[in-house]
Amino acid sequence: MSKMGFSVWNDWDNPCSYVAPKSSYTKEEFERNCEVESDGYYRLGETEEKFARWYPVIPEDICLDGEGGCYGLCQQAKGAFPVWYKDIKPIKKGESV
Repeated sequence: MSKMGFSVWNDWDNPCSYVAPKSSYTKEEFERNCEVESDGYYRLGETEEKFARWYPVIPEDICLDGEGGCYGLCQQAKGAFPVWYKDIKPIKKGESV
């Protein structure tokens, strides 16, 4: 079982998605959390089902600085667990939702 909770994933310093383990959230709970967290600052994409896993060493294609591991998306395989996934995009000033 994953220790990951609801989280914002970044592409360097830019938030790019919300992710949460399916074992901890129903689709409705995940979508409600996304709405609350976005607070009108992000345009939300469709909810998708994907897989993630813990990487003890950060893979080169994951844009993170630092030491230790991280969670990342992957194919369904050993160590992977199902997650809810939703792209987010910042809403520009003056843009309507």
